[in-house]
Amino acid sequence: MRAFRILVVDDEVEFTTFLAKVLRKRGFDVTVANDGAGALARIGDERFDAVLLDVKMPDLDGLATLARIKRTAPQTPVILLTGHLSPTEEQDGLRRGAEAYLLKPHPLADLVARLEAAARGHGAGG
Repeated sequence: MRAFRILVVDDEVEFTTFLAKVLRKRGFDVTVANDGAGALARIGDERFDAVLLDVKMPDLDGLATLARIKRTAPQTPVILLTGHLSPTEEQDGLRRGAEAYLLKPHPLADLVARLEAAARGHGAGG
């Protein structure tokens, strides 16, 4: 069984570095993008089993990035992760096709379980 390919998108470089390291130790194949444009470039070139996407980013925010990901790779599950809880953003993100809207810091075990479930639902892993 191959490792699930996860794209982690967040403008906080220290956070993505840490999270990528932790997820790799748990068996994920992790790619990092530090902005929405970088994420879209990766989505255009590569196939991912799931995307973990920050909502608050400069230039192209997470909701706009989500909408473009869903146009480019509609079957790719996207989990939104944010440090700023907003019921309006949550509803908008879920309406645009996000699998979940999670608040940072999120318990790692649950985050890993959600990524695995989203990736499995994508039909990957074998």
